Amino acid sequence: MSARSRIYRALGLAVPVLLLWTLGCAVAWADEPGDEVREGDDADEGLALYISQQCWQCHGYEGQGGVAGVRIARTVLPYEAFARLVRFTNLMPAYSPKVLSDDQLRQIYNYVRSIPEPPPLEEIPELDFD
Repeated sequence: MSARSRIYRALGLAVPVLLLWTLGCAVAWADEPGDEVREGDDADEGLALYISQQCWQCHGYEGQGGVAGVRIARTVLPYEAFARLVRFTNLMPAYSPKVLSDDQLRQIYNYVRSIPEPPPLEEIPELDFD
């Protein structure tokens, strides 16, 4: 087995493990104290930052995800996990504190947390074909 194929195999195993670990942490840490959504100005400023930092290009204007980025709206991640993914990731461009301050990142987090859940498919009249 060549060195290149060993690297690809290791990466192929590491990515699912990392995703499962992230989801497990998200469930374990979801809605911890201090993760409550701050309505109003903080979420509004977060939306402005979400747009100006180009988050919408991959994650969509409502955080719904798309071809290039995963769904992030209404994140179940606690702020610490969200910040770690934004700051130290190879899944997307990492945003250092020099580019996006901790306060700005918290505002984006509050915006993402403030996005309401979409209605169940059964409640969308346009999708009822009966």
